[in-house]
Amino acid sequence: MIALLVCAAAVEGSAELLGRLSVDADLVIAVDGGGELCRDADVVPDMLVGDFDSISSEVVDELARAGVRIHQFPAEKDETDLELALAEARRAGADRVVVTAAFSGRLDHTLGALAALTSAADLRPRLAEPDMSGWILAGESRREITLTGRDATVSIVPLGGTATVSASGVRWPLQLADMSPQSTLGISNRITAPEGARITVYAGTIAVISASVATRPARETL
Repeated sequence: MIALLVCAAAVEGSAELLGRLSVDADLVIAVDGGGELCRDADVVPDMLVGDFDSISSEVVDELARAGVRIHQFPAEKDETDLELALAEARRAGADRVVVTAAFSGRLDHTLGALAALTSAADLRPRLAEPDMSGWILAGESRREITLTGRDATVSIVPLGGTATVSASGVRWPLQLADMSPQSTLGISNRITAPEGARITVYAGTIAVISASVATRPARETL
């Protein structure tokens, strides 16, 4: 079951992207101000989650009238709205999440979103923005992903600690490399193989990020 989490950091093209992403989603959760993005994209979410500090009361009422389940939390809380939305996705039975409009706004919010998704790596998060695609991979179950798009740029970023990673089909291959979060070793590699780049994480957690993977969606295998 795929849950689409719609956050509030919309940029040019976010509404159009949301319209495409919603087609494949089994559950759409608007995360606070993401409810306004849903309205702009003519997407009716299944639920609205957050403390509602970045959404107008008029839009909340509009979504409620449309049958959206409203989950409002106190403003004084320890979790971010995205963390609350991830918990709701779990409760609903989601085993995969796609997160959009979360990585183009404030740097602190972007870093917080990555931290939340690192903790939720078992949900196989995909990051989706108009100018960027990304995937969170955790090595506890030896996660692997194949990306296509000749000459596309791919970066591998360790999250939360050292990760052991291999990458083939790229300009600068890696073989069981121990990558530290303080290292820039994985930044701006390029896909060279016609069949694509294969990236495997054996230990730790990584973000695989590309601004230009274009030919087809990634094939992901466990």
